Amino acid sequence: LKSNGPGFTRSVFFYQVFYPVMKRFMFPPLILTIYVFSVTSVFAGDLLQGKAKAETVCQTCHGVDGLGTLAGVPNLSGQNEDYIVIQLQAFRAERRQHAQMSIIAKMLSDADIENVATWYSSIKISVELPD
Repeated sequence: LKSNGPGFTRSVFFYQVFYPVMKRFMFPPLILTIYVFSVTSVFAGDLLQGKAKAETVCQTCHGVDGLGTLAGVPNLSGQNEDYIVIQLQAFRAERRQHAQMSIIAKMLSDADIENVATWYSSIKISVELPD
């Protein structure tokens, strides 16, 4: 490398050696990381607010732990977050009918739905197969 001063050598090194390596191996994971964090922060609800809403609105039938307390009431613990959101929105918009859930869902804001879905989907469940 011929140097026309200290800045020239660094520039050549950067553009001919470092930049191609960085572009190939560092940019894709960096872009993916930025995307994942931006998407999850936009769509994820607040866990503590979800728990508080579950305690006041959902616990009678679904329990705070997400385990249905009555016959015919589905368990919500460990359920997919998007599924819960879609179902609550469907109840609220009357695309899905249920006497109690249609009334309850209409009382929930979009943020409430996101928060409750985050709460119930974050509960860890385990499955034990019979012997």
